Amino acid sequence: MEQLMQFANSAPQHVDPIVAAAVSSFGFVYIHPFMDGNGRLSRFLFHHALCLSGQLTHGMLLPVSVAMKRNEERYLETLRNFSAKVRERWSVRWIDGDEFDIRFNADDTIYRYWDATNAVEFGFQMAEQALQVDLRQETVFLMRYDRLHRATDQRFDVRGDVLSELVRFTLLNDGKVSKRRREQYQGRVPDALFDFLEEAAARDKSDENPARPEGRH
Repeated sequence: MEQLMQFANSAPQHVDPIVAAAVSSFGFVYIHPFMDGNGRLSRFLFHHALCLSGQLTHGMLLPVSVAMKRNEERYLETLRNFSAKVRERWSVRWIDGDEFDIRFNADDTIYRYWDATNAVEFGFQMAEQALQVDLRQETVFLMRYDRLHRATDQRFDVRGDVLSELVRFTLLNDGKVSKRRREQYQGRVPDALFDFLEEAAARDKSDENPARPEGRH
C-alpha cells in the first residue's frame, strides 16, 4: 500500500498519464484497504494522476468517473479480471459478531506485479468517452443554461438564486417545469414565468447548434 501511494502521489514522467491513472486507480481498489469507499477513492485517484501529470490545469477535470458510472458493468468486469484470481488466495472465516479470521495464503507479488492491460484499456476508453461525450454534453448544457437564464432575466424581475434553480430544473427535466416545481415556487415568481421558461427552452432546443462558438456570459 505504501509503495502504491508513493506511485500515486508522484507525477508520471516516463509513463502515459492515463496509464499511470489506471494503475493508481485499479491498484488501489484491488488492494481494497477500507471496508467502504474504495471505489470512490479509486476514481478520485484517476483524476489525481491526470492533474499531477500537468495535462489538466487551472482546476480542470476530465469527468472519467461519470463515464465509468455509465459503463458500470464493464467496470465491474475489469475488477473481476483481477479479483477472481486473487480471491482464491484469501481465506475468510467468521468467528463471532463482527470478528473474522482473515488470512492471505500467498505472497505479495500478486499485488505488486499484476497485469494492468485490461485496466489501462478501460481507462483509455473511459477517458475518450469523457472527452467526446460528457464534456461536449456539459458544454451544450452550460450554453443553453446561459441563454435561457439571460432571456428570462430580461423579461422577469426574479431573485438570482431562484431563477438559477428554475432554469437548471427546467433543463434537467427536458425543458419542462414540473408540477412539483410550479407548486414549490408559486408566489415567489410570476405565474407567467413557468410557461415562458418552457417556451424559451423549446425554441432554444430547436435552434441548438453545439458547434456555435458561444461561451458563458
